[in-house]
Amino acid sequence: MSLIQQIVELQNIDSNLQEISELLGDLPVKVEELKDKEDSLVKSVENAKNRIKELDLELNKFDTQMIDFKSKIDKHKDQLFLVTSNKQYDALQHEIDHLKNNLDEVETKSLEFLEEKEVLDKQVTSEEENLDSLRQDLIVRREKLEKLMNESSKEKDKLESLRDNHRAIIDKNTLTQYDRVHKARKGLSVVNVTGSACGGCGAFVPPQVISEVRAQNNTQTCDSCSRFLYWETA
Repeated sequence: MSLIQQIVELQNIDSNLQEISELLGDLPVKVEELKDKEDSLVKSVENAKNRIKELDLELNKFDTQMIDFKSKIDKHKDQLFLVTSNKQYDALQHEIDHLKNNLDEVETKSLEFLEEKEVLDKQVTSEEENLDSLRQDLIVRREKLEKLMNESSKEKDKLESLRDNHRAIIDKNTLTQYDRVHKARKGLSVVNVTGSACGGCGAFVPPQVISEVRAQNNTQTCDSCSRFLYWETA
């Protein structure tokens, strides 16, 4: 088998492997993206629930503090009727005002925390709904991916083994050139000559080069796209 025939065989194997890859399409990427999104939502829900627990603890403390402040305010108000001097009255009134300020601060914080909790509750509900939908989608896509991979795995393993065998008998310089063109030309390193034109880019191929291609003595490449050229026999 000539070198160009070996290269053509390698191209056929790579093309078949590419077809298998295209069969899977972007499904593996989509599955990975959905898994990342699932992990992100799970983390977000977990963080929100932890924050809600913290808020509940703080709100319980605030409730206790507000009850205590209100009780002390009422007690001091009752004491106002029992004092016998302006000094005592002023002292009690000052303490009542101080307790009211503390009560206002706690009530304000309590309202802020309640608002934050309400937002987080809605967020958790929404994200858990999204999580359920996403997980169903993920299950379907995973099943499809596994089915396709199982169907193509044996053929892929066989082709990859053949590919390794073919690459082992081709010289390193030719392989380097093949791989470079393969990457640059979307997986098509070898094309046949059609009439007097390159089957890849359509560029004109001189008669002398065509003769060399048909003889298969040496590898020839297109001057325009650098693909290997071969002559397809009937």
